[in-house]
Amino acid sequence: MDCQLHMDPPDVMFFDFADNPVHIGLENAYKLANIYPNTKLVLIHWGSVDAPEASAFNGNPQDILDNVVNPERVVILSPGEEYVVD
Repeated sequence: MDCQLHMDPPDVMFFDFADNPVHIGLENAYKLANIYPNTKLVLIHWGSVDAPEASAFNGNPQDILDNVVNPERVVILSPGEEYVVD
């Protein structure tokens, strides 16, 4: 995690925000997102697996919107939806 907090700011991050101990967890997700306040965040690991009991795949995008600087940079796509980097 430490190396992720000291990178050159990326234009876009494919962003894991699951509240799951195998993933980085929500608090670390918020921390990482807010270190790079102008980086687009393409949310991953939500709505793509039919496993309602598995927290790794069932993050709520609203959690990110409510807890990051510049929430308008959050990109919420449906599984398979295309995103083109400017």
